Amino acid sequence: MTPGGGIAGCLRDQRGVALVMAMLALLILSVLVVGFSVLSSTEPTIAANQLRVAQARALAEAGLEQAVWALSTGKAAALNSTTPPTGSIAYQLVGAASSPYDGSQFMNVSTSGNAFGGFLVRVAQTDPDPHQVSVQSWGWFPNNADATKAHQRITATLMDFPALTSMPCAVCVRGDIQVGGTSTIDSRNDTSCGKRYGTWSTTVKDQNGTTISPGNTTLGSGAPKVYGAMDSNNTPNQATDMAVRQNQADFDKNALTGSSLDLLKAYAKSHGTYYQSTAAAPNVIFGVTNLLPSCPAPGCIVFVDTVSGNNIDPVTTPTSDYASVYISGAATSNPSGYKGWIVVNGSLSISGSFVMQGLIYAVNDISYVGTGGSITGQMISANIKDTIATVIDTSLSGVASVQYNCKATTDPIAPVVPAGFVVKSGSYKEVSD
Repeated sequence: MTPGGGIAGCLRDQRGVALVMAMLALLILSVLVVGFSVLSSTEPTIAANQLRVAQARALAEAGLEQAVWALSTGKAAALNSTTPPTGSIAYQLVGAASSPYDGSQFMNVSTSGNAFGGFLVRVAQTDPDPHQVSVQSWGWFPNNADATKAHQRITATLMDFPALTSMPCAVCVRGDIQVGGTSTIDSRNDTSCGKRYGTWSTTVKDQNGTTISPGNTTLGSGAPKVYGAMDSNNTPNQATDMAVRQNQADFDKNALTGSSLDLLKAYAKSHGTYYQSTAAAPNVIFGVTNLLPSCPAPGCIVFVDTVSGNNIDPVTTPTSDYASVYISGAATSNPSGYKGWIVVNGSLSISGSFVMQGLIYAVNDISYVGTGGSITGQMISANIKDTIATVIDTSLSGVASVQYNCKATTDPIAPVVPAGFVVKSGSYKEVSD
């Protein structure tokens, strides 16, 4: 027997290994070829399906944009007193929109005369906030003939900013107004946004329909003067100068809502003009030691929030949570006064020779006792917590002066809020259908 022979020698013999390795490589390559062949036959189908889904999603987004256009053009027509264009939705929508925005009519989309799918849109106003509508949009490609066609659904809440320019007054109050001393409220000098009353006050009722504020404007002691532009004369304190006992709903439909307050709050936070009451210091005081900010044109938006940072619910929010703001005549270092908006999520008190151009908006009540100075723009009190014990909610006395001016009121907010409807932050969703 030769050395290395036997079983051990056979195990060390490598003859034939190349054939085995070649066979294994051939097997692996065959499996890969078969796999790639299968993939090559299915990938076009998968890619085509993905393309159709993407096209259906784009068509659903087109439906959402159509709803935005319809609502925005309807609002523009209402505010400008013009005939709304065909296909728009009347402002302000109550309940479900009519066809084609009730989801009943398939709207085709085409280019160069060639249709390539379309969408169904359903628009409805069911939210307690009258400035919010819900939209559902279904995109279908290449058509909606049956459920096998590619389709996607989008839901969103659209919101618009209240048209404060529709408030017909220099001083507008949801409740009662008292004007005393030698105060002057005047709407005659600016009719660029239409003629306005000097004061405009509404009746306020509770949830049971009981009147808790009649909505009167009372002229107190002294020689206060209220001038409106409605009667086109220069005689103060006439019935045509003071609109009283107006419909509360007419105020509410143009008042700032929770979503619009949130928008202003976010803007103020991002620009360093957000302030907040605290449990330890519930009163926010603007005076010589805490000046109102000075901003470049068109002006600031100062927002003073509640202690909790939540918007006020008239039923559940305790009055201890309300912002309480005091402004004195020394609250600004600008010789021409503060320019912009002051929005208070609570109550506001102004005293001294305060000078301002812009809008004052208080979610609750306002007190303005001036010793000079003036507010050029507009003053609005939403008076959200009206009670029988505080019938007189907004008072102007001393030598307070409010001069209506549309430009001063609208300019600071123009770059901030959209003119029409936009998607409310966080509401856009792609949902299974």
